[in-house]
Amino acid sequence: MSNTLPALASSSEEVQELPALNFLGPPGTYSHQAAFDVFGDSVHYVAKQTITSVFESLSPELPFGIIPQENSTNGSVIETYNLLRCESAGRDSFFGKNVKIEDIEHVFSHEQALGQCKAFLKDSTASAARALLNAPSESFDPFKSAAICSTVVTSLFPGLEVLHTGIQDGESNMTRFYIVSYGADARVPWQTPPIYQKRALIRLLPDGDSLAWDFSRAIKALNIPISRIDRRPSLSSATFHDVYFLEVFAEGGEESDVTWFDRVNQAVERLRQEGLESTVLGIW
Repeated sequence: MSNTLPALASSSEEVQELPALNFLGPPGTYSHQAAFDVFGDSVHYVAKQTITSVFESLSPELPFGIIPQENSTNGSVIETYNLLRCESAGRDSFFGKNVKIEDIEHVFSHEQALGQCKAFLKDSTASAARALLNAPSESFDPFKSAAICSTVVTSLFPGLEVLHTGIQDGESNMTRFYIVSYGADARVPWQTPPIYQKRALIRLLPDGDSLAWDFSRAIKALNIPISRIDRRPSLSSATFHDVYFLEVFAEGGEESDVTWFDRVNQAVERLRQEGLESTVLGIW
């Protein structure tokens, strides 16, 4: 992967003609790098302050976004699933500038990255304060501070150097992302298209009048293999009423005269016939 990212803002006609993609900023975040891995210079990148703002900014002018879905160390990203329940709806590195690890007094990053690198921070910067990426105080000393972020920041901010790589807890620390769009018919401008996996995400909302329900009804009606199930409290007035997210997939080598798109929509229709409110959130 090239570590040279396109400018985030430009007045050139070329950039203005590119479709816009929102990501969780600031520039140089893992969301930024993940987006660049698949979109390259085919989109105009727009940084947002929160996952919610990425989601809510989707519009004809800002048609695409990228949001983190799950981390292999910290688990599901709750803010993402809280957004998806609505009807509208790499490796870590350590950076600093002219600083030695033993002199670090402050470590800045997003809460997810701080949580994914606890072991390294405990062993290497035990006396340093951990802080989210907020505006520094007057006592802030940049020459006694470091940040956990993606390697692309070295091309965005001259003078930064990599102090240490691979600092995450565990060798297999990875994050999955969802690409979201304004409208189901938006054509995603991939530069490096992901492998077609025949997967889909379905949102399932049981009858709001019942706290107890038979989940086997949904599995039987779905009749498609399920790879994961997530749940969040629903936004209904009923207490302890959950909304479920089912990620389904087509088994390898499975042959069918029905397209994957049609299979998923037929499955959702079967769920509805069972009285289960269901919506296809994405197919890939």
